[in-house]
Amino acid sequence: MTVLVIYESMWGATKAVAEAIGAGLGEADVRVVDVGEAEPVVPGDVDLLVVGGPTHAFGMTRASTRANAAKDHPPVLSPTGVREWLETAKLPAGLACAAFDTKVVTPDLPGSAGKGIDKSLRRLGGHPVAKPTTFRVHGKWDGLAEGEAERARAWGAELAATLS
Repeated sequence: MTVLVIYESMWGATKAVAEAIGAGLGEADVRVVDVGEAEPVVPGDVDLLVVGGPTHAFGMTRASTRANAAKDHPPVLSPTGVREWLETAKLPAGLACAAFDTKVVTPDLPGSAGKGIDKSLRRLGGHPVAKPTTFRVHGKWDGLAEGEAERARAWGAELAATLS
């Protein structure tokens, strides 16, 4: 099984979730790729596509929300977002896919980047194998909430089980 995990991360927490999901996928050939380095055409050998990013302003990030977030603390990773990647992406028809997001613990605001990612993947012809999942972070650059890396690994294992 070949899995492609594409993530957007400004300060590393969403990257840590993506890597933990990848680790949970077990024996699969897993490629974890920053969205800024992801090709818009998903290769035909991919059996599962997992896409995730942070929740900004109740949904997927935009250039303006990334710029606003970066005012306090410069980002360390790609300024490109999942939203932009999805606007140009091409998937093999019926490709198994899953979406995730990260969201701050406090304040607990509504909205989900994962739901928007899931909707976009469906529109591109993807076949979701799981509901969009949210992983919690402490603020913008304070890392994952306790237990979230383990939960991401477990979710990766659940995703692998859907394809075996």
